Amino acid sequence: MTQLVYAGIGSRATPSSVLEVVTTMAAWLARRGWHLNSGGAAGADSAFAAGVPAQCRTVFLPWPGYRGNAGPDCRTLSPDRVRTCLGIAADLHPAWHRCSPAARKLHARNVSILAVDTDTPVHAVVAWTERGLISGGTGQGIRIARRYGIPVLNLGSMHPRTVCERLKEIRAAPSPGTRPA
Repeated sequence: MTQLVYAGIGSRATPSSVLEVVTTMAAWLARRGWHLNSGGAAGADSAFAAGVPAQCRTVFLPWPGYRGNAGPDCRTLSPDRVRTCLGIAADLHPAWHRCSPAARKLHARNVSILAVDTDTPVHAVVAWTERGLISGGTGQGIRIARRYGIPVLNLGSMHPRTVCERLKEIRAAPSPGTRPA
């Protein structure tokens, strides 16, 4: 069976009650064989990672040591990968010209969380944004997911049980192989 991978992303301002749900959901998904891709940011990213053993997650970093993240589960993008991801992020960001170099690297990291290479997107995105809106860095992740045809399950507008049921459906569906960008 193909390894199922989901991206766990969300606002740094995710409420603590939602962070608890995210951590519990991440542990549940890990026990069911799902692998987590996340970005090591404060808030939802860290809550997802807290629920998952290191061998069941990959934390993509915009630069080495981002927020103190280190270990065998952490990956920093190669210069070639950064260039590719910057191109995708720039194409989808509504105000790329206003992003600092550091913000641009964070957005490049978001591309890698959702698509390890341009032919292999994750199977689903579990996110949290206020009221399920497409906003902030998480909104950029949602735009990237749409580009790749990745289902987005947003806890800001969906009940956690509904998200879990949808993930069960994705798990049960025949593997489509690689999906085009």
